Amino acid sequence: MALPTIESEYSQELIQESKRFAKLHLYQEDERVQFFNQMLEAYHDDLEDIPNLNSNKSNQDIVLSRWRTFYQGEKGSFSKLTEVLKLTEEDDIKQLVELAHFKRFPTKEYSSGMSQGEMLTRIQTIYSQEVVKERERFGKLHFCEGAVLVESFSVILEAAGFEKLQKYLKHLERILNLKSPAIEQEDLISSWRKFYQGEKDGFDRLKKMLNLTDGDEIKELIQLAYFNRFPTKEDSSGMSEEEMLDALLATIESRKRPTELERFGKLHVYDADSLVEQFTVIVEAAGVKRLREYHNDLEGIFKLESFGDEAFSVLSRWQDFYQGEASIAGLETILKGTAGLNAGDIKKLIQLAHFKRFPTKEGLSGMSQETMLRALRTVPGAQKKSSNVKRTEWSDNIARVCFGEPYRDYDRIAPPTLQTLRDYATQWRPAQHKVPCTSIVGPTFSGKSRLILKLTEHVCVVYICVQPPKSTDQPPRSQIADLMLPATGLKLDMDAHYTCLLTAIFRVVTSFFSRPHRQAKPIVEQLDAWNRYSLPSDNNDVRFSRDVRKTMMKLATQSTRSPTNRLCEAAQEMNLSIQGMNDKEGVVKEGQLKLLLAIDEAHLLTDHKDIYEIPYLHPLCRVLSTIPTSQGFFGVFTNTNFRVDERNPASDDGQGEWGFGQGHELFAPIYSIPTLDLFVPPSPTSWRELISPGRLFNYGCPFYGLYFQLATELDKPSPFEMTLKIARMKLLGHWEFPSPDDLTSQQIFALLGSIIETRLSTGSSLNWDLVSKHAAHCMFIDPTQENIISAYPPQFAYASAANTFLCRDDAYWIKCINVLARAVQTDLVAGDAGEMATRCILLYAMQKTEKLHSANSSHIKDRYSVRLKDFLTTLTGKKPEEIQFGTTDPEGKKRLLAEGRIFFNHFTRIGYAPNAGHLMKFLHQGLAVRCQPGQEGLSDLFTVYLAPESESHELDVKNNTFCGVQTKNHDGPIQWLESSNWSKSFADIQHIDNPYLILLFFLRAKPSEKAGRWLEPYDQDDTRRVHYQFLGLEQIACLSRGMITALTNLITADPEDLLKLYRSSKLESNDSLDDHTINWVRNVSRHYQGTEIPEQQMA
Repeated sequence: MALPTIESEYSQELIQESKRFAKLHLYQEDERVQFFNQMLEAYHDDLEDIPNLNSNKSNQDIVLSRWRTFYQGEKGSFSKLTEVLKLTEEDDIKQLVELAHFKRFPTKEYSSGMSQGEMLTRIQTIYSQEVVKERERFGKLHFCEGAVLVESFSVILEAAGFEKLQKYLKHLERILNLKSPAIEQEDLISSWRKFYQGEKDGFDRLKKMLNLTDGDEIKELIQLAYFNRFPTKEDSSGMSEEEMLDALLATIESRKRPTELERFGKLHVYDADSLVEQFTVIVEAAGVKRLREYHNDLEGIFKLESFGDEAFSVLSRWQDFYQGEASIAGLETILKGTAGLNAGDIKKLIQLAHFKRFPTKEGLSGMSQETMLRALRTVPGAQKKSSNVKRTEWSDNIARVCFGEPYRDYDRIAPPTLQTLRDYATQWRPAQHKVPCTSIVGPTFSGKSRLILKLTEHVCVVYICVQPPKSTDQPPRSQIADLMLPATGLKLDMDAHYTCLLTAIFRVVTSFFSRPHRQAKPIVEQLDAWNRYSLPSDNNDVRFSRDVRKTMMKLATQSTRSPTNRLCEAAQEMNLSIQGMNDKEGVVKEGQLKLLLAIDEAHLLTDHKDIYEIPYLHPLCRVLSTIPTSQGFFGVFTNTNFRVDERNPASDDGQGEWGFGQGHELFAPIYSIPTLDLFVPPSPTSWRELISPGRLFNYGCPFYGLYFQLATELDKPSPFEMTLKIARMKLLGHWEFPSPDDLTSQQIFALLGSIIETRLSTGSSLNWDLVSKHAAHCMFIDPTQENIISAYPPQFAYASAANTFLCRDDAYWIKCINVLARAVQTDLVAGDAGEMATRCILLYAMQKTEKLHSANSSHIKDRYSVRLKDFLTTLTGKKPEEIQFGTTDPEGKKRLLAEGRIFFNHFTRIGYAPNAGHLMKFLHQGLAVRCQPGQEGLSDLFTVYLAPESESHELDVKNNTFCGVQTKNHDGPIQWLESSNWSKSFADIQHIDNPYLILLFFLRAKPSEKAGRWLEPYDQDDTRRVHYQFLGLEQIACLSRGMITALTNLITADPEDLLKLYRSSKLESNDSLDDHTINWVRNVSRHYQGTEIPEQQMA
């Protein structure tokens, strides 16, 4: 998408100002457009007043170049600029600094209120090219990137200084190059990290990989690790090797403290992309030490733990304040309910907000509260807007390339659809059917548009994409879309308009195909010429649109004949003008499909309404229903429900006939488009390949894998995060990041469907919304088209987007679980509520578990690959050695804890008992599975891989095992006699010889419940079971109080309990149920509630 020229947006006065801006900053046209919104006329006046800055001297380019390097913060640029400008007056120098500060940090208030020194400090915050180069080198030697790299590098830079850091990198690079060629660099860096982080055996493993025997080199390696962990400007040469090694091992607990990046994420409301960007800005400007002080002060005032589920709302209001969107009057409401909030706290918050907006390493030097508030009142926007514009441009370009990729699996997709449409065309009978149209139903990126465009190779297609005018989606909006969706303000007679439009389209088609030179050519060549003339790619359809408009204008002057008769005649002429294509028997059938009217994004036809509030779809279908049979015509719309209300709201009695067609049948929609997993690569051979996003994004619809691959190849910023951002947008239906309170039911079921496969009842209208607007797949539509089944087949991109969204704050999880509980209560969602709760708990625990560090920075993020022992620690709150497992195989338990890795972020259903090969396939896709209904012994399971240390070790199915999950959700004690069934043998899981784990979740266990004795499996060869039980939600350590409350609502949901339904409806408003409603419920459901029925006295 090209940037608009400045002339298209502004008045002549502003245009002149923008040109002055470009001249004074050496900006090109696109830069001028992006940044001009930030500048004011007074700024240019003062800038031109600086002596020698805006002259016509021969060295003007040098002057402006130095001015630019100064306001961009290059080291030493200030003295060079003042020298070339020959400034001696203090006022001129101060004004120059103020102008540069304004350029870097534009605000509506001209003066920042800061001293000259403070402004210079803020301006000169960016790293020099030399420092940036060393940071890149640091990232390669430690395999880190993004915000993690920024923090890790900055901590050492601040503590030890640039020279010592540079020396450290030089020596580290030399010693790591001692490895043999057989050692993978990724494995080496991983071992190096484990050593300096103090893991046991890390030192010996690294020495072996580097083949170190020389005492000096060993000592140097220890010194480098010690410097990394304890950076300082002081020399550590006075310490012995043993002392340094002891220090590395002794402080292992300190490494579990949250990093400043983690604290920054918890104290601010940012998406993944913005979090990295904002963290980098503040660290480069102020340093990690100042940021740590900011976090300490902010946590001290906020005390977020006291707000519980409201913490996210507090942070949102805090963001509004420091971004200038909330005034001082609303400041106290940010922390409503905080005990002891005083004037000092208010002043401190203003200082913290000013630091967040304008970070510096120095203090505020007595800046007044009024000055800080004045600076905060301005809303920064243009810089971020320009960044988003650039990102949107390259992202749209990549999406365009993805849309043009070669078509895959043609034989399974296109021919069946074409044959169905041909059959429908010959079956069309006005007396039998409502309309000669059907709908292609499917989620975004499922290939609906590509399928229609593929059909153009076999039949004449009038393709009309009616997506919004400013949309950058593919394919582009058709030129003729304005005629299909005329502005409602025109107040047209839509029946007459569509009759004229369709007549014009038929006549243009007839004119095109009836030309003698064209009819002499094969039909394939004719269709190729038609497609070049009419399809919207690269604005090729301009001529087609122009010809249709001209024909409509001619028809408007021919008012003597019946419009409907003209339409029927035009259809007949169109049918005769296009050659028929022989079927397999060499026969041209009567009524054979000659013209396919395809309307893409047709849901907009129901969004647009005429003056009577009737959707445009209705008059269009009414006109289409007048086309006679056997004319070779049929229509196909994407994601349109033709099951519509046939009452006419404009008629006197509300029952007037405006329903389309004389018949009553609808043609069955087309939704079986098998486009999932078209680009799945070969099975991974190593753990590194297993968790590569480039591989994982290929599971599901083809778009995300192609997009990530192209963005990575073109070296675009944050391709992983951008891919997830698109997936999140498709799930939620828009780009904006909603608060928990703003989440709709559709968005919640899209999120839950992507990770635990919730499925709504067939009669719910939400199913249509989920398919058409929230990326759900259509699984079934009944013949009446009144009932539809929607679902979310496993797709790693959507599961990752949903997990990343939910893990931002417990408030999102709580809102989703409460809505799910209400859906179970109302029978909107079927399934075992306890098992759904357990799946939520397992995914929540995965999000809370410390991720398994990978040596490869391109590996998947957001905590999906973890050690089994860390996962169990998250669930139990205990160290692995403290967990009281039950087993007859103690060595097997040790191996599970020592080697077990798990990798999943969503669940899917299976209808069979899996074996070792199936478990490997689940691992490849990041899947946990819901066992088939009635599966003996287990409700869920996920793969556990017993991995050697090396990430490059070849994956082997012999290392597979599993964790089986059994959920119990009932009142009363558990039947421990059933425990022999909770086993591999009873679940019939074959070819697993390794130790395996069984977790029991007894969700409604009372506090007094004690663990019973687990009986051994009946199969005497099944001897390697390790087991553990959670007796009640309180025993699951990672759950917050709000999560426990929400999960309790879910596990106790009962569709038969009307009283519980009414109480759940009051949850979000925190209102209590009134006595009248309670008494009424007990009356109408008196047998379920066990209400006493009072005997009535006879009068």
